[in-house]
Amino acid sequence: MDIEEVVIDHLNHAGLGATAYPDVPRKRPAAFVVVERTGGPRGEGGTFEPMLDIQCWAETRSKAADLALRVEDAMGELPASADNVSGSDVTSTFRDRDLESGTPRYHVVCTCYCNG
Repeated sequence: MDIEEVVIDHLNHAGLGATAYPDVPRKRPAAFVVVERTGGPRGEGGTFEPMLDIQCWAETRSKAADLALRVEDAMGELPASADNVSGSDVTSTFRDRDLESGTPRYHVVCTCYCNG
């Protein structure tokens, strides 16, 4: 299971008002989301707990914060829509801006609980 693909698909069907991608798109829309696996251990019996950094980009700090809230809500619904995902916890949310473009963004850090 590629958890990045699972989460991107889930977020793109969640009605966020922004598209999720695996990388920053070349043609940046006004608002978008990037999903990146940043770690997480493999457990026993084929389980794993990937950690994800979900970056919420938007034109203003306020819009990026609103998008992050929608992502947090959507991640709470992930287990109901994704096979082999038994849970998802938001462990941190923080703000920064992209140093290259100056674009505001929030990061939603999640741990997912997966089987197989």
